[in-house]
Formats: sequence, structure tokens, C-alpha cells
Amino acid sequence: MMRIGMWAMAALLAGPAAAQTVEGRILPERPYVEQTRYGQALNFDIALANRSDRQASLTELEVTFVGADGRDILTRRLDGNGTAPSIQTVPNRIVEAGAEALLFNPFEHAPAGRAVGAVRITATLSADGLPDQVITASTTVRAAPPSPGLSPVTGRVLVWDGHDALSHHRRWDYLLPPIRALGFSSNAMRYSYDFVTVDDAGRMHSGDGEVNTDWFGFGQPVRTPAAGVVVQVRDDRPDDRRFDPSELVEDINLVFGNVVVIAHEDGSFSMLGHVKQDSATVRPGDRVEAGQTVAAIGASGSSLFPHLHYQRVDAADMRGEGIPSTFREVWLDDGSAPVNGHVDSGEIFLAR
Repeated sequence: MMRIGMWAMAALLAGPAAAQTVEGRILPERPYVEQTRYGQALNFDIALANRSDRQASLTELEVTFVGADGRDILTRRLDGNGTAPSIQTVPNRIVEAGAEALLFNPFEHAPAGRAVGAVRITATLSADGLPDQVITASTTVRAAPPSPGLSPVTGRVLVWDGHDALSHHRRWDYLLPPIRALGFSSNAMRYSYDFVTVDDAGRMHSGDGEVNTDWFGFGQPVRTPAAGVVVQVRDDRPDDRRFDPSELVEDINLVFGNVVVIAHEDGSFSMLGHVKQDSATVRPGDRVEAGQTVAAIGASGSSLFPHLHYQRVDAADMRGEGIPSTFREVWLDDGSAPVNGHVDSGEIFLAR
């Protein structure tokens, strides 16, 4: 078993040469548990580092959720059984000699009802001509911290992309050398959302959407989910849906183009990204209250179209790790029932 923050190891070579190893760990070191309408969600990654001089291949992956009483709650597995083996759903099964690979936890939910206290992963790897080797790593988990904030966007809102297992926010490979070279070392977007204003029919825009003003949300107010102090404001970038990766050396938050970052009393930060050029109503050092308008929805930076990117993070920039967030005064899109604070990809909700 792996101690928190340590690597678990398995020899890839047998006999006298067994010093060459592959290593594995769970990231972040203590994953959060989100309480959702679909069960308990655990959003974490599995990092594999091949220290050997030969290629290794992942042949089986097992994830076990362990209860607070130390008893296993649920074990799920990907393996090579069948005519279309489930292990093939993992795209990066090959770990080259001397390289690292990041696997996204493929089993997003544990059952509701029994609190998860820990998670354990078991990975089986093979190398040509050698016996299979097994890596086991485990870590305790923690409850998501309270965050009953307001939705930063009001009206009828589509979560165009949230942080479910298939969302692009979730599938951010920060171990890839090109991503590392830009200064990223974690997933600040792990629990983020792309919010898009929609009309009564659920449409995001009129016309073909090529012009920003076709989008119903463009220029609509952006508000802070909770009280805090503004620590960064950028609103000088055009709403041209572009960004230059080379600028990230200057400021890694420029991936959003224009951004407002707010520090909260609990030590977390709200990042409001892709806001409209020249729309910020606050400056660094300003104290803001929950629900206060701080900018407008735009299309600056790495933005496919006008929308608001919102995330809660443990640092003031994209080098931090994501933190789960929930929202109060949020209802199903017909206004009939609250959504219990948790929203995710594809859902439409009403925020007042």
C-alpha cells in the first residue's frame, strides 16, 4: 500500500536486474468526494512512471472504494476479457521506457449511502518476455468543503461542459511534456464549469453563432459566488476567441484571456474566465459581496464561443488544484425543484 504522497513500485525486471521499476500514485494526494444526485463522485488521476529500460503496457486496472470502517464498498475493473476488452477504453495504455503516463479514474461514482473513506487502485503492467507486475496504491479521501455560493450566471443556464468523467476540464493531462512546458503541473480545472445562457427552448444563440452578439449570454452580468477580495483583474484582451500560448510565460491565467480572481476567507479562490473586454467593475484589493456584478460574459482567450468559465481553486492561478463547488438558489430548468447544489455537464438550470 502507498502512503499518501509516496510512489508505489513494482519491478518490471525479475532476478538480479529487478532494480528497474515502474511506479504509480494517485493524484491529487487526497481526492475530494462530491455528494451528487448520481452518487458519490471521486475525481482523481493515476500517474504511472516507467523507470525501466523497456516499454510497459497496462493490461488491467482496478479501482476500489473503501468505507470509513475499512471495509470495501465497491470494486470496478478494466481488463482484457471479451471480444472488445474494456481495457481498450484507456487510450494511453503504453508507458514508454523512462516516460510517465496519466490515467483518469474511469470509475467516477461510488454508491450513495456509505461514506467513502479511502480509495485503492491496482494496476497490472506487462513487458515483453517478463511476468506481469502489479502496482497497488491507496490514499484516504476527504469531504468536499462547504461552498454554498451563488451561481455566477443568472437566468436559464446550460452547463455546456462541467467536470464529469468525459468533460474536457476533467481530461487535462498535465504530465504531457508540451503542457508542462507551458507551466502547468496540476488540474486547476478539475471541478470547473462552462456556463452558457440559453433561451426558453435551450438555444445558446440566434443565427449561426459566428458573431459574438448572436449569443444570448454575451455581455450579460457575471457575479461573484461568495464574498471575498479581488486579487487579479484582466480585461484588456479582445473577445476574439483566441490566445497565444507563449503569453502564458507572462501570466498563466491568460489562457482565459480576461479574468477576475477573488480570494475567499476559507482560503479558496474563484476564477471567472473569458470575461468581456473592458467589462470589469472591480480592481485588485476591492472587497466584494456575494452576488455583486464584477464583469460581463465574453469570448476572450481560449474560448470556443461566448461563455463564462468558473472554477474554485486552492491557488490564485492555474498552477493550483481544483476544489468542488456547489450553488444555492438553483432550480431545475422548469423551476419546479432545487438541484441540491450540484450541477454538471449537459444540465440546464435556473439561477436567481
